[in-house]
Amino acid sequence: MHRFFVAPENLKGERALLDAAQTRHIQVVLRLSPGDTIGLFDGRGNEYKARLEELEGACYTARLLSEEQQNSEPRLRLYLVQSLVKGDKMDFIVQKAVEIGISGIYPVASERSVVSLSPERAAKKVERWQSIAREACKQCGRSYIPPVYPVQSFKQYVSKHKPPQDIMLYEASQNRGLKEILRDPGLSWGDELGIIIGPEGGFTPEEVRAAQNRGILVGGLGPRILRAETAGLVTASVILYEWNELG
Repeated sequence: MHRFFVAPENLKGERALLDAAQTRHIQVVLRLSPGDTIGLFDGRGNEYKARLEELEGACYTARLLSEEQQNSEPRLRLYLVQSLVKGDKMDFIVQKAVEIGISGIYPVASERSVVSLSPERAAKKVERWQSIAREACKQCGRSYIPPVYPVQSFKQYVSKHKPPQDIMLYEASQNRGLKEILRDPGLSWGDELGIIIGPEGGFTPEEVRAAQNRGILVGGLGPRILRAETAGLVTASVILYEWNELG
């Protein structure tokens, strides 16, 4: 059964209104027609079975047949704090992070980030990344759409940190690996955890010290240096595996 996102404000009683873009996809690509059954999700954890009805202008309406709560979200709310990277790498990171199970994404501008965004461009990028997150949920079966937060500087993010909620992955870390940190009996993990990933050139020593001074844990991923667009996805997968949320 084909599955589509419907904004909560477009759910009125037993009726749903799909947007124009999804209506075009239904008509042109999928060639569905009134009477066909589809799946809907509202981005807040609710799933619906619905029947296509009529066109209202450029948008299809649908009749809700049943509703259920989706329970595919990880028990651990894992957040990705991703330094801005070049080109369309951020698009890839957002898409795959949502598929893996990330609960939210914080784009940050760190000292070695090559990308520099004006406030206007940053807002447009966040809008695009949020759209990618929504489409990723549609593909992977999640009913909750992880938010992509406004772009901020690395310093701004670190200044609001409350330990021990974050782990910074740093390629020059020689003391502790991610596994050692996660299995440290002296650490008490709650139900939220952030992973902080640097840009292509990595974090500066000053940024690492600033993070440590705020109580952020710093660790490595082993002897091989991963790309900026790989490190966060590997880290998220390892952590969710440790929490019995993968495999």
